[in-house]
Amino acid sequence: MLDFNPHKTNCTSCAACYSICPIHCISMEKDAEGFMYPYASDTCIHCGLCEEICPAVHHTHQEESFDQQCFAATHKDSNIWQRSTSGGAFASICEAWSDQDTMIVGAAWDGLRVHHITVIGASNILPLHKSKYIASDIEDTFIQIREYLELGKKVVFSGTPCQVAGLHAFLQNKWPNLLTVDFICHGTGSPDVFAECVKQISKQFGKEVTHYEFRAKPSQIHEENYISKIQSGNSKLYITNDPYIQLFLKQDCLRPSCGANCMYRVKKRPSDITIADFKGLHQIFPELVGNKHNYSTIVFNTPKGASLLPKLQQNMHMLPCSIDDIIRFNPLFGQQTKASEHRDSFFAEFTKHPAKAIEMFTTPYLPLKRRLRTRIYYFLPAWLQKRLYNLACLIKKSNK
Repeated sequence: MLDFNPHKTNCTSCAACYSICPIHCISMEKDAEGFMYPYASDTCIHCGLCEEICPAVHHTHQEESFDQQCFAATHKDSNIWQRSTSGGAFASICEAWSDQDTMIVGAAWDGLRVHHITVIGASNILPLHKSKYIASDIEDTFIQIREYLELGKKVVFSGTPCQVAGLHAFLQNKWPNLLTVDFICHGTGSPDVFAECVKQISKQFGKEVTHYEFRAKPSQIHEENYISKIQSGNSKLYITNDPYIQLFLKQDCLRPSCGANCMYRVKKRPSDITIADFKGLHQIFPELVGNKHNYSTIVFNTPKGASLLPKLQQNMHMLPCSIDDIIRFNPLFGQQTKASEHRDSFFAEFTKHPAKAIEMFTTPYLPLKRRLRTRIYYFLPAWLQKRLYNLACLIKKSNK
């Protein structure tokens, strides 16, 4: 940790300090929980640039003058909707802002690891689709963005609110050719915890998991919220009660700066546009009851973001709503959550015995094809779920 920001609850790993260092003496290193933090080597010249631009030290939001505009939206192209987590908002925004030379930056899978990458042109954003509930490494993308902006070319950056704040802090000046997109964020989970959960899933699956997808959309079911798709070679399986998602939703595996310590769960965001799943769709728009399509939340936070509305309306069905509607059904947009009661005890066990910690704090997954049994199982107490699972394993073993 850097001397001016020594507390892990204040560091989001936005990488602004790493990116701004003129002699590259700052490195991002993983701690025992699996999260990255900045450290300066002995070659530090004490120029003070890292402290000067740190968004945790100099915390700012958008100006209060702009009246945010909010919409529920879904893409008109069913193919784009199908490969998106919710309504296809990110794809539409990239289409609306981009030309063929636009750099688009966002989180992508690298095997079972998540990091930020750059692609050129909206037609190449497929790796950036879908939710990834794992901390994403920024690496050198801030530096690449600055170089591209200096050439006079357009950039779209997508990330968590703290990553957007880190990019703005690093760039220091406002760039008219930069569009920033954040999302209503639950927090970022530990990559090491995710890796251990994948190991446990692989054991139960009987094959090594090579590909993973959160919030999958199996064609036979759209109403399930947290379905994961795991794949090994040509074998794939949709699962519910994903152990990693269990830990993530309970906030047991989140970064210390997330959850109750997040500085960005406020109405005024650091980005031009905020996107998310649209929750409470049928309560707010009862005329959509029976519609199987997911919708996205789109909130314009700046005039630059709002300037895309006419183009977005060409590609999306857009329904205006109020910001109070969004907060009512998705309170993480504007208010903090309580800290997890079990986070510290989970990580205390995880740092010593990773597999044991996963077993203690989660229940085994079930294949989605057993839909009725899956739903009944999901709502049983955790202790009963484990007993039923162990009993099923014994029966299966005795039948061999």
